[in-house]
Amino acid sequence: MKDKVLLHAATLLGGMVHNLNTPLMWVMGRSQLMEARNEGLVALAQAGSEEIEKLQVKNAKDIRSISEGAERIDQILKAVGYKIQMAGEGRVALELRDYLKMETGFMMSDMRFKHETKTEFAFEEAPSVYVQIDYCALSWAVVSLINLILDSTAKGRSLFVGLEDGAIMIACPDLVDADEALVQAALAGLVPELADCEVASQTGLKVKLRIKDAR
Repeated sequence: MKDKVLLHAATLLGGMVHNLNTPLMWVMGRSQLMEARNEGLVALAQAGSEEIEKLQVKNAKDIRSISEGAERIDQILKAVGYKIQMAGEGRVALELRDYLKMETGFMMSDMRFKHETKTEFAFEEAPSVYVQIDYCALSWAVVSLINLILDSTAKGRSLFVGLEDGAIMIACPDLVDADEALVQAALAGLVPELADCEVASQTGLKVKLRIKDAR
């Protein structure tokens, strides 16, 4: 299971580079603009307060952009680091809100997930849920289920990922009458000893994963 999780991570390296490159360009571009303005500071010594205020506004905007870019890079690297670290841990204690934040953050490296899917996340405001679980088994089930949804629906699909009553909920209203065998295959790593998996697909796919070893 660990090998599958790490292999999936490796397939998304191109998407990770793309996601890192975009905010990196913000940081580099805005830094170059501020450097160019610094070269003109001497001329500002003779300028009025209005010109100085304009420069302050421009620099403040660029500093915000640099901070946003740096924060985005930090989020991506944290998600990648979390994936690699946890894949080698085996059975671990997880806080499910943090887990879903990192898992969906990592999935942003899949361009279908990021650009072709209307995602709704509803877990950050949910109550804390602590569980003991094999990280690779849970991650592989969640990722496999999401990939099944992406493979079985057209771009523009809607995807919901949330925490409801302590259980992970993944739903796609666009995937009606899903092939139950494929859904069960995606969830195969979550054996009954680890989690209860409830599946409904008549009015769109809804899967509820309740980890048995909750704390």
